[in-house]
Amino acid sequence: MSEDKPATSRSTILKALEIALKTGRVTRKYPFAEPLITDEFRGRIEIDEEKCIGCGACVLACPPNALELIEENGQRMIKYFIGRCIYCWRCIDVCPVNAIRGTRDFELATDNIDDLVDIVVHDMVKCSSCGSAFMTIRQKIYVIKKAPLTENYIDKDPKCRREKTLNALLKRRGGVMKYE
Repeated sequence: MSEDKPATSRSTILKALEIALKTGRVTRKYPFAEPLITDEFRGRIEIDEEKCIGCGACVLACPPNALELIEENGQRMIKYFIGRCIYCWRCIDVCPVNAIRGTRDFELATDNIDDLVDIVVHDMVKCSSCGSAFMTIRQKIYVIKKAPLTENYIDKDPKCRREKTLNALLKRRGGVMKYE
């Protein structure tokens, strides 16, 4: 049985060889030569600890959960695990204070997993009514600057704030019931 194979003509091979010789080498000898990185290339992110307010908007926007929000011992930590990051840079788009910037870094291989973790730590504000920690100190300053009318309620967590607001509304309507 004979199979019908398309015959490659000698002229086609010579033509391909001629094109290859004109083009020259198209690969780079990475890592011995610099890699070609375009302006559109996305690498890991960096969080500026001085700018970050610890609001957690970046954590909510992160599709692969590379960013994690941890609250313990009166502190809020934003943990960035580079190993999960897909470099979509959504966190950069949602950060209200531009504390996150994208880099072109892509050489992230390591034999120590701790090298792939960045943690930003913030101290928390405690509610003046119930004592629970509910926002970071920097977040409180940011909110006061953006909306100064909130100063009467800024020292209360959302539950106590809602209770105080509803009690104030009840008093205005002549009610004496305490909202619970």
